[in-house]
Amino acid sequence: MLAPYRTILQHPGAKAFAFAGLLSRLPISMFNISFILMVQIQYDSYEMAGRVAAIGIVVWALQTVPTSRLVDRLGQRTVMLPLLGLHVVGVTLGIWTAMNNGAEWILWIAVIVASLSGPLGSLTRARWSNILETDEDIHTAFALEGVLDEVLFITGPALATILATTVWAPAGLVVSAVGTVVGLTILLSQRATEPPARGRTGGRGLGMKLPGAVIGAAFIALGLGTMFGAFDISTVGFAEEQGHKTLSGVLLGIVSAGSFVGGILYGSRHWKMALWKRTVWGTVALAIGFGLLTLSTGMVMFALIGFVAGAAIAPTLTNADTIVQRVVKRDQITEGMSWLRIGMGVGVAFGAWIAGYLVDNVGAHAGLYLAAGSATAMVGIALLASPVIKRGTDRPDAPDAHSPALKDEGEWVEQPPIPPNL
Repeated sequence: MLAPYRTILQHPGAKAFAFAGLLSRLPISMFNISFILMVQIQYDSYEMAGRVAAIGIVVWALQTVPTSRLVDRLGQRTVMLPLLGLHVVGVTLGIWTAMNNGAEWILWIAVIVASLSGPLGSLTRARWSNILETDEDIHTAFALEGVLDEVLFITGPALATILATTVWAPAGLVVSAVGTVVGLTILLSQRATEPPARGRTGGRGLGMKLPGAVIGAAFIALGLGTMFGAFDISTVGFAEEQGHKTLSGVLLGIVSAGSFVGGILYGSRHWKMALWKRTVWGTVALAIGFGLLTLSTGMVMFALIGFVAGAAIAPTLTNADTIVQRVVKRDQITEGMSWLRIGMGVGVAFGAWIAGYLVDNVGAHAGLYLAAGSATAMVGIALLASPVIKRGTDRPDAPDAHSPALKDEGEWVEQPPIPPNL
């Protein structure tokens, strides 16, 4: 089962950048929940915590396209080091403000600056696309990245919750910032696997000429983000209602553990089912799982259902990434994936904001209903987008069939020239 993973990790430099990339994107799993917990503890308001977090998430989403274009054009090292500095400054300002019970608008400034962190989740995926050649290997690599993300989401929220509730309210933010400084420094020092900057190859960006499949995947990511944002803050509220707030991170970790297992199994297999079909079925599984989660009446029941529901998360994220990889050129990968991050970020912001209000004024289950409703809406989005995703990603299953990401320089490919079918 693990043979495909061993194969891709044997490429020179792959293990090193995979590990460094994992550490560098620690904020993906810890920053948001740590900021929410810090604000909620210091100001005693879920609504305010969700509001502040939403501001940061919107900014993070909006910055992904311009920073991704800069990364593709100038190179990862040139762009990411200054953004790393901004992230540290924002985190520091946020901690200082919260611990002195400063005005909310200062927290807004802090979270805005800290959210100018660049496309952390796309850096290693772009490196995989740079060193691998076949669809099968790239599918496995993206599944591995999804699994590594779930390692973060298993440990990150639990660690953040424990640190915030038992050690010091901003402790999770401190650990997150230190992790990304160390990881990104190591990652950016590895020049051999870094994709060539578009400025050196003469390539061009996507601009607003987005392939239809990328737009469809971005709307699916919007639904995913709304589900995640509502679920995260509702889980904290649910655990508090049960009298076990310190275990909220453990619940989030259990759901991520389910996603980890699902991602491992999904990425270990080379699928013959068409990508658009797998995308639709992934959203159906999420809708069923998170719908059942609303029936939870206790911590154990929540954990058991959450583990099963989480199994569809990593495969669905892998499908969205793979859609983009198949329809854009190699030197546009970071920019193409940034549109998924925009959809995800806007969704998380909306979900966290509304769920924070619902948890404060109605109860944790109201937030869980929002998460389940978002997952259900995602099924409709996937069905509506499936024709354009099918046109953009289906191609003959031939030995020499290769991704648009591998086309010659200067050759614009909006979708594979010959449908169908995997």
